[in-house]
Amino acid sequence: MTTVGNVGIGLLILIFVWIVALVLFIVGVKLQNNISWIALGCATIISILLLVIPTDKRRPAEETETTEKDYTDIYKKIFVGFIWLSGIIGFGFFFVLHCIEPIHPKPIKSFNFS
Repeated sequence: MTTVGNVGIGLLILIFVWIVALVLFIVGVKLQNNISWIALGCATIISILLLVIPTDKRRPAEETETTEKDYTDIYKKIFVGFIWLSGIIGFGFFFVLHCIEPIHPKPIKSFNFS
């Protein structure tokens, strides 16, 4: 497996993708356009794709010499859970703050019958 400073290449890709996504998100919010949501969506999709790709070939159970448990998948499951939770919370905030925003009528200052 390729490592850079004891960090895997997949993690480096994730860090780079999320830094770019957050910068685009901040710029998009300032400019008030949809590039911010597109950047976050793309970063989430890339993260999920990198988590689905297997890290190494698994040996069959009969070839293992000891009965030690492998806990490497726990970090992936925690990260996927965090992505799902942040997605649900983010959609909730987006729905509450943007989609059901109350529309207040403007007061009538003059009344004409023409």
